Order: sequence, then structure tokens, then C-alpha cells
Amino acid sequence: MYRGVREFEQAVPPEALLGVVWDVRAYPEFVRGVKRVEVLEESERAAQARFTASMAGLEFEYVLEMTRDEREVRWQRVSGSFKDAGGRMTHLGGKRFRYENWLDPGFHVPDFAVRLVLERNLPRLIREFQDRATAAAARAAAGRGRAPS
Repeated sequence: MYRGVREFEQAVPPEALLGVVWDVRAYPEFVRGVKRVEVLEESERAAQARFTASMAGLEFEYVLEMTRDEREVRWQRVSGSFKDAGGRMTHLGGKRFRYENWLDPGFHVPDFAVRLVLERNLPRLIREFQDRATAAAARAAAGRGRAPS
């Protein structure tokens, strides 16, 4: 099992960042490597979606079950590529957030590949979420006629 954890600060309302993480339909627009997302089931606090993604020239398809509350979005592999996978984005309070992701591909992955994901791809993914949330918060603030807090 490979695990990546990063804590960071984001100067947007927590619902803006968690909303971006929850909005999986938009991932192909801004998350590098995500080619397609099909939402299979959805309610206000739970969803299931099929993802088609690529990394290092390999394509993966998997289904994630997602849940959310006011401080966290969680996901867990249900079927498809990988033996196990999951994660969460958690608002820790104030401007602090934690992103966790874990993956068991079901086979040995060379250390250099794990380092690549943890040291380059994970921070890039967090930046993609942050950039999208900053833009969403700015649009929301403009709609209310004031600058984002």
C-alpha cells in the first residue's frame, strides 16, 4: 500500500475547495491525466463515479464511491483497476487542509515511480484543486459584489 499525505493552507472558504473535490464531472477539465468521468449515482452526500485516467502511458478505469460532509470529502475504490485505493480531503480548521491518498495497485511498483507520484504528481494535483477553488471563490465573490475573503 502506497500512501501520500500533504497538509497545506488555502485562502478560500472551505466549501469552495471541498466543492471542487466533490465535482468529479469537471475533473477532465482541470485534473491532468483524468480523461473521462461518468457519474453512476449521486445524492447530496454520496456518489459513485467511473473514472478513466492515464499515467505514464498506461490507462486505468475504476469506480469510486464518494461521501461528503461539511468538513471532508472521502473516496474509496469499489471496482476496476487497482487492488485498493481511497483518500480524503479534510478541512482542518482556519485555512488548513489535509489531502490523503492511498493506493495498492495489486503488484510491486518500483520506488522511483512511487517517489514520482508522491513528490511531483500529488503536489501538482493539490495545486490543480487549489487553482480551481480560488477561481470558483473569486467568481462567487464577484457575483455577490465583493472580493474573496
